[in-house]
Amino acid sequence: MSAPTKLELISLPGRGRAETIRLLLVFTHRKFTDTRLTLAQWKAKRKMAGFNDDTKLPVMKINDTRTIIGVIDICRHIALQYGLYGSSSGDQEEVDKVIQKLEELNTAMNPILRATLTKNYDARKECWNVFKEESLFPLLREYEELLGEQKFMIGDRYSWADIAVVEFLTRCQQCYDSFYLAHFERLRTFCQTFESLPHIRPYIQGRVDSFI
Repeated sequence: MSAPTKLELISLPGRGRAETIRLLLVFTHRKFTDTRLTLAQWKAKRKMAGFNDDTKLPVMKINDTRTIIGVIDICRHIALQYGLYGSSSGDQEEVDKVIQKLEELNTAMNPILRATLTKNYDARKECWNVFKEESLFPLLREYEELLGEQKFMIGDRYSWADIAVVEFLTRCQQCYDSFYLAHFERLRTFCQTFESLPHIRPYIQGRVDSFI
């Protein structure tokens, strides 16, 4: 019997985009070391570990012999390894489309993040409202319609796409607007159903959330 895979996720403090990685690992019952470093701590560790100076978090170490860098590459590895990438090449293409749209949303959120980091809360509110109406809501209307016809984003079981969507929507809900999902009853139920799964609920309840 082979030894269990040793996983270490290194990320910045707080929730952030690395939370999708954590949810994928928790969902698949994978034990992992959750190491969170400040930028100063990461710069020191990066130098000691021999990473390039431009290497950014998150980073995943596998059995201390392999390293994967970046949210998308780490998530894709987990999805492929543990059956969260659909059941066919067509499913994988559909998962990739969902992830690409979420990447576009994350990029569109940059003005909100900048306003948050500079503690300009009036600007953050204005940026959020623009983002919500111009970028977020049009996509959520599509997903709301999709979930009226099926239980999952793709196929007949949870995939990387489902978990990434739940993480993004609940992060926006926690950080920026606790009521916006009231406009999307199916998506709100979709998120609540996932977070109420027996092996997910304890993690969600014990999670230390942050504003970013």
